[in-house]
Amino acid sequence: MADTKRRPTLIDQLIGRQILLLASLLLVVGVSQYLILRQVLFSSTASSLHAEIAVLAPIIHHTLDVRGESGFRHIAAILVSRLKAPGVEVVITDSLGHVIGSSSTLHAKVPPLYTAPYFIWNHRVVVDSVIGSNLYYPSGYLWLLSSVEPIHGILRRDAELYLFLASLSLIAAGWLGSLSVRQSLRPLQQIRESTQRIASGEFGHATQFEHAPAELHDLGESINRMSQSIQSLFNQEKNLSEQMRQFVADASHELRTPLTAINGFLDLMSRGELNAEEQDRGLHAIRVQGKRMGRLVGQLLTLSRMDSAPQAQISITSLALDRWIQDLSSDIHNLVGPRPVTLDLAPVTAAADPDRMTEVLFNLLDNIQRYTPTDTEVRIHAGPEGDQALLQVDDTGPGIPPGDLPHIFDRFYRGDRARTSGSGGSGLGLSIAQSIVEAQSGTISAEPLAPHGTRFRVLLPRR
Repeated sequence: MADTKRRPTLIDQLIGRQILLLASLLLVVGVSQYLILRQVLFSSTASSLHAEIAVLAPIIHHTLDVRGESGFRHIAAILVSRLKAPGVEVVITDSLGHVIGSSSTLHAKVPPLYTAPYFIWNHRVVVDSVIGSNLYYPSGYLWLLSSVEPIHGILRRDAELYLFLASLSLIAAGWLGSLSVRQSLRPLQQIRESTQRIASGEFGHATQFEHAPAELHDLGESINRMSQSIQSLFNQEKNLSEQMRQFVADASHELRTPLTAINGFLDLMSRGELNAEEQDRGLHAIRVQGKRMGRLVGQLLTLSRMDSAPQAQISITSLALDRWIQDLSSDIHNLVGPRPVTLDLAPVTAAADPDRMTEVLFNLLDNIQRYTPTDTEVRIHAGPEGDQALLQVDDTGPGIPPGDLPHIFDRFYRGDRARTSGSGGSGLGLSIAQSIVEAQSGTISAEPLAPHGTRFRVLLPRR
């Protein structure tokens, strides 16, 4: 079974870690404070006890000097009465360790001797002192004992207060941290919503990240660009699919027309319904339609090859456009028929494929031959233009309607839908010309001429 438990959110994790870190810091501070305060209180208590002994030291020494060892027991009783106080106990022994004076409730117990300023013994802070001036043979020993309960009470109250304040701090930090983290991660929530919209198929939208941190802002902008790129690719795919559908439909239509004519004549001839003259005309029509189909299939094959591997179809070399056009002048005149042709040639060398460029030029001239009157003037210009080589073909024909001009390089596009394929061609010539030119790192464009006519411009890299 799938895990149905709610996964913790990033906000929950950040707030939890923030509180855990703060709790750890408060714990370290609290323990450190407790230990330091404990040491201070013990040291302060021990210092007070040492001060009490120091006040009576001159009296002790004076008595021992005047009365000697016999006065030690007398001074012990005085010391016990003077040093005992609420919470303070006194133990005095002679040099042999026998108790000669005590106010301690720990009967028959004598504290040990330590060189430390104080020590803890039987829940008491203990300080000791040697009585007498002879360090090797003292007259006796004195201990002052103070209960640790008052100190523990202070430490306990301090710990309780600190725990209360630390708890309030954690609650306040959790609440304020939640507000802060949610505000800081608001751009991340926007990014999440944006990616969810992309995942659901909603492309092309852009989310604003005005007050986001730098990292989240960059991430959000990257997602915006990704969304727009996906939308662009989706539109391109849609357009390509539509173009492919239209391409298949147009190709089918173009092939069906000659096939219908061929099948029709063959059907009539097979039934013997045509006389000899009609059969000759039928055979001529079949040959014409067959050549037309062969030309259309060749054009489709050329476009397919240019689409799949354009560079493989091109053999770049140094092409002197002026001499190349001069060599083709007779073919140019034959192709445009009776139309007057003017050649305006300047020396220029392009990096191009001569055979493919011949195909481009003939496609442009075939366009003129099909769509312009016989008195149309044709002008072909070649020359340098900046760091490129220019091939330009002008005609003074009726021109291309402005609405058709952006589409003339589309496949199977013919502006005048009333034209038949016999008069208007297949609509692939200019598409082939564009594919060839672009495969040579060039550009081809068309623009109207005033008062009428059309100009085709082909720009190629110079060699």
